[in-house]
Amino acid sequence: MITVVSDEVVRTTTLDIIVDELELDIEPADVDVDADLIDVYGADSLGLIQVLARVNKQLSIRVPREQVVDLRTVTLLVQRIIEIRDGKGADQ
Repeated sequence: MITVVSDEVVRTTTLDIIVDELELDIEPADVDVDADLIDVYGADSLGLIQVLARVNKQLSIRVPREQVVDLRTVTLLVQRIIEIRDGKGADQ
């Protein structure tokens, strides 16, 4: 039986991973979900790839690494994860 992860679980898990991987000194709830992770939170490309790797592992989903440059906000990343979860394909 496949369990579908809810939108809220996707969002909270992604925020937790971002705070941990980027070593932010704030609570996940305090992250500005529309802020650029590179410009505002100091992420680099390696940090974003590490975020993506953990998201893929923890949510059992595959967001292609090549898409990381287009997923620079929490909102964009969460939307993409939900699209993939809902079968809209990893190559879109």
